[in-house]
Amino acid sequence: MSNRAVIVDRGYRSYDEERLGRRGAMRAIVKEGFRRVLGLRRKARRKLFPWSLIGISAAIAFIFVGLHWVAGVALGPSAPDLPGYGEYFDLNSGIAILFIAFAAPALLVPDRVEGVLNIYLSRPLRMVDYLAAKIAALAILVLSFYLVPQILMHLGLSVVSTEGFLSYMGANLDILWKVPVVALAYFTAHAAVAVTAAALIPREGFAAGAFFGGIFILNGVAELLTQLDVAGAKYAAFLAIEEYPRVIRDWIFDIDTVDYLVEQSGFEQWTAVPATVAVALLATTVVWARYRRLP
Repeated sequence: MSNRAVIVDRGYRSYDEERLGRRGAMRAIVKEGFRRVLGLRRKARRKLFPWSLIGISAAIAFIFVGLHWVAGVALGPSAPDLPGYGEYFDLNSGIAILFIAFAAPALLVPDRVEGVLNIYLSRPLRMVDYLAAKIAALAILVLSFYLVPQILMHLGLSVVSTEGFLSYMGANLDILWKVPVVALAYFTAHAAVAVTAAALIPREGFAAGAFFGGIFILNGVAELLTQLDVAGAKYAAFLAIEEYPRVIRDWIFDIDTVDYLVEQSGFEQWTAVPATVAVALLATTVVWARYRRLP
């Protein structure tokens, strides 16, 4: 047997296409995030939960339009005020919380558990780029979850309006900024908690449960503490993070749904805005501290 090495030309050649760099890598992570959360190119069971939630959210918008159409046809100008854009957030936010509880762990947990972070970082990609791409994917998905049904509802209400399509659109131009701002408030407050749970807990189900249960437990704890007859007890109202976007919604839409803990404790509605920003900054600090220690 010969001990001489045999060199075989396999025809390999170096990569000579365009190198997309960090931005290209981040775009790839965002696209993969969409596929993972929505179950695209995956088995049907991976699509069932997220698309069911999306379908329910859209159905609620169409029900709202149907109610307005029926009231307009039956009662005309004398029709009572029906639930609108602000009230829709109340119904949709409960579904969106389930969506966030599913999406945030699905985006962050598997890469840590499967040990593929080093593969990501072997590219021209930094940890901050990786996290930014993951949060961008979550933001696009969740904001679309809020905004697309609102757009459909806005168009539907314009069509069935007794004022006429263009007149209704012109009379409701403020919706074009109110709805996105409120949607951003819902995303920021709820996603901050969900991403923190997903960054700290190495199991998707446990992370989802910790987020979903945690925000409602905090509501109960806040309500209990604000009832104590001690100095500064009213500040415990700010533990009710789940209520922040609802307070902001009422403030922006100038509606009165429920007196939330922040209001019951004597704070103005606008204080929910800096409180939401503070929660987002705290979540950013915790998540960054967690990931910068990873190999």
